[in-house]
Amino acid sequence: MLLARMAEAVYWAGRYLERAEDTARIVRVHGETHIDLPVGEDVGWLPLVEIAGTTAGYREHNIRVVTRTTTVQSKGSVEAQVVAFVLTDRDNPSSVLASIAGARDNLRRARPVVPREVWELCNELWLALHSDASDITARDRRVLWLQRVIDEIQRINGVMHGTMRRDEALAFFQMGQALERAEMTCRVLAVRADSAVPGPGRDVYGEVRQMALLRSLASYQPFRRAMPAQPDAASTLRFLLQDEAFPRAVCACIGELRDLVKALPHNEPILTACTDTVVLVAEAPLAQPTASGLRAFLAELGPAIGNLNEHIEASFFSLGGSRSAVLADRSFHTGRADPAAGAVRSPAGGAHPGKIGDVVEERVYRVTHVTTYDYEAPVDQSYNEAHLRPRDTEYQRCLSHDLEVDPPPRTWFESVDPFGNAVATFVVQGGFTHMSVTATSEVLVTPCPPPPAGPPWESVRTLLEIDRQSSARDARRCRAPSRLIPTAGSLAEYAEESFQPGRPLVESVMDLAGRIHREFVYEPGFTSISTPLLEVFEQRRGVCQDFAHLMIGCLRSLGLAARYVSGYIETFPPPGQERLVGADASHAWASVYLPGWGWVDVDPTNDQFVAESYITTAWGRDYWDVSPLRGSVEGGGGSHRLDVAVDVNRVSESTANVSGSVPHRA
Repeated sequence: MLLARMAEAVYWAGRYLERAEDTARIVRVHGETHIDLPVGEDVGWLPLVEIAGTTAGYREHNIRVVTRTTTVQSKGSVEAQVVAFVLTDRDNPSSVLASIAGARDNLRRARPVVPREVWELCNELWLALHSDASDITARDRRVLWLQRVIDEIQRINGVMHGTMRRDEALAFFQMGQALERAEMTCRVLAVRADSAVPGPGRDVYGEVRQMALLRSLASYQPFRRAMPAQPDAASTLRFLLQDEAFPRAVCACIGELRDLVKALPHNEPILTACTDTVVLVAEAPLAQPTASGLRAFLAELGPAIGNLNEHIEASFFSLGGSRSAVLADRSFHTGRADPAAGAVRSPAGGAHPGKIGDVVEERVYRVTHVTTYDYEAPVDQSYNEAHLRPRDTEYQRCLSHDLEVDPPPRTWFESVDPFGNAVATFVVQGGFTHMSVTATSEVLVTPCPPPPAGPPWESVRTLLEIDRQSSARDARRCRAPSRLIPTAGSLAEYAEESFQPGRPLVESVMDLAGRIHREFVYEPGFTSISTPLLEVFEQRRGVCQDFAHLMIGCLRSLGLAARYVSGYIETFPPPGQERLVGADASHAWASVYLPGWGWVDVDPTNDQFVAESYITTAWGRDYWDVSPLRGSVEGGGGSHRLDVAVDVNRVSESTANVSGSVPHRA
């Protein structure tokens, strides 16, 4: 458990340290570029105030703002005023010195959960910078002062990541860093839009300005490695906004934030906001970029990133009821911490101390899956492939698994298939007429949070086309037709009633599952694995495997990514009747990909989200990829009899009250 005030202190320490390092790098590169460009070609020093988002504060502290048309002040005086305000002015909450002071104060409060050396390094850095603050007047000493800021903060980050436990405290530190990086990248692009997007005419100093933009975000060398030798007009924007492999790109920062939040409770609003932001970044207008178009896009993206901070504060730092003090100004252009609100940003007085981490009910199931074959003549050899070991997932862990085969196999091989499923391959020889395969597993299942509604389903389809994150690339494998699941116009037409324009993805998926549940008859024995899906669709009847195939076919026909999931479900007998041993069966359901969240499992057979009463064994494109047991034989006569008996028993100490439960269809 992590106290909310500790989580908030670590979060803001991460933000302040990242802010100080980024600002120091931007000022250093700006000074170097100012010297490289001839007189009249530089942009002056006021852009540093704009990037910091403190133009209003600059005016309020009686420092005259010098515009390009103003000639009253000398360039030297403007440089001195701006540099002092951005680097050392304690009244500016975004100055480097104020940011390090804020990180120092927060780390002092978080000393129970962070390494002692981290706070000591931060304290030593603040003392050194404070004593040498007068050095920033001379340019040569300023460069050394700024380089010290960058080097020491990177050293602090190294100690933090090298010695701190991988727990919630480190997660909040990294969340603060990721959010600050994303915001800073947007600010730099907004102010440097003319450098990010080359104009129609040839600018002899355009490459110098573009290089300065990339260097200010520590991205020049990574950009050269990732981009082609002849980059186009959108290459810089594409790299800084959408490159998921570069840690300062907006897409990568939001992706890191999303992954960290997924392991925390109370995360639904934040994950929804992350998904919306990822979709927005993916739809950036990069086909024919212009400086004005970039500014307009960033004016929309900036508040979306600021909204993530609002959700983090509301979800984690105000669990007792009273919210923490909010930032005085959330606007993209001036949204920085207000010193009046407190640099430390600890929870407001009167709030009950909260804790990060909920106690959830965990269930342990024992699953027994027995498959028997009886042949009319002796079998010389039987080749088999089994997908019977339950998967380890975010909300499920296989505690034990045992697979027994009678007669004993001659050869045995275990592997992992392309989808990450455990596969056992074995060969049985020796003239037998009876073979049994018994899989016994104990599985720990934890309740998973309900998914967010998600963005409009059309936006998800668009994002799947252009998203380069590894999760999206994997999901695209499940968009195309597969061996047992075709795509067809009739399936798309059936799904369109649920997928109205602009409707959120998850809401549309659940509506489709409800329609399949109501309009199709559950009739065991009507179909077999060889029954074509379109025949199931026409006859309006089948079993869980058919309904999962049908739902997946509808989703893929609309251009969405969906996969087939095989497993088990805990079932209950009708009221007044005893539970029959072996009466359960394997189960199947569909899963749809939601960017920013992951896969959302939906059971159309029972018209519900997959929850803690489900056990996942394997997933793939369709039943063919994950069938529990399949194989071939040599001999055995012309036919055989197959029997399958499944038991799903809850063995955990906490038992649910199942009286009056509605039986599930498995």
